Amino acid sequence: MFSILVAGLRRSGFPSRAVLFLLAAFITLGAATAHGTSPLYGAHGVRPQTVRQGTLGSCYFHASIASLAAITPDALREAINQNRDGGYRVRFFDGSEEAVYPEDVEFGRTHGYDRSDGAWVLVLMRGYAQHTLRMSLVASIQHSVLIPALAKPLAFSWLDHSGPLLVAYDRAIRSVVRQDGVLDKTTLKQRLTAQLNSLGIPSAETQMLSGFLDDQGLFEALARTVQQNGEVFGAYAAVGQGGIPERVMKAFLGTGETQQIADRRLLVDQLRRVHTGNAVVVADTFSNPSNTIYARADWWVPNHAFSVLDYEESSQTVKLRNPWGSHPAPDGDFTLPLAVFLQNYQFYSFSYPQMR
Repeated sequence: MFSILVAGLRRSGFPSRAVLFLLAAFITLGAATAHGTSPLYGAHGVRPQTVRQGTLGSCYFHASIASLAAITPDALREAINQNRDGGYRVRFFDGSEEAVYPEDVEFGRTHGYDRSDGAWVLVLMRGYAQHTLRMSLVASIQHSVLIPALAKPLAFSWLDHSGPLLVAYDRAIRSVVRQDGVLDKTTLKQRLTAQLNSLGIPSAETQMLSGFLDDQGLFEALARTVQQNGEVFGAYAAVGQGGIPERVMKAFLGTGETQQIADRRLLVDQLRRVHTGNAVVVADTFSNPSNTIYARADWWVPNHAFSVLDYEESSQTVKLRNPWGSHPAPDGDFTLPLAVFLQNYQFYSFSYPQMR
């Protein structure tokens, strides 16, 4: 086949260098197609080893996505739809969707939000940030006593049907959030107005939608949401170490729960489910190791979320992964005796994919 292609190109008058270049491109494209390579999914697709946390403290998000990739990769692939314009739509378990623009993905790459292979983790991260905002805004408007009753239906309509509104909030927050996750209302309102205008939302609606921030209850709820999930908006050290894994699990699987690692029997039951592919689990370390020896271990990171990838009953060992994709080298994967795991991890979050 290749010889026929080369002969045909040469008969058409193509220079030898051009023939070789086109042939190399053809081979590369064929290999990429054969292995499922794409700018969205990278060279290796949806796998926990391709998930790599960036410069933000978003371990809870990246560890959760890696755990989902290990147990239920189809749920993540099905959550992403690519638009013809190069953008994406992220669909969540509750049926809601968020628009993710190419420039926001590029922004995340440029600023080091994510180092994963391909763009898929960053697309999910931006969609998750907007999904979190949407839920916070809807709840705040529902309970507001200052927003006029006649204005609420329009606000809900925009929130239900407008991707650009959430994109505008997402961009405005990223442009003003402090590294401790704190927002300044006046500056946020100015940036939000500018973003709404840039996305083509009519001026009358822009004035009303940005004016909602004058409702102290709505702004406080929004500020609280950003603090609790600050890392996905560009804040490194949000209050409370950011969001918790169960929220990410609920967004994509519909269920999520967090327990203390205290009851060994219940924990081992969840670990057995991980081994059989029936549970997604993320575990969080204590602020200090149980033994000074562990403080120097290549796997120890305080107040950090790790993906739980497997459990071997016979050897009583737990396989985990650091979402950094390192520490330990080369990919962040490591195995601990169950006893060491119990001593050094404080909480675990879990979800059952079969309940989708």
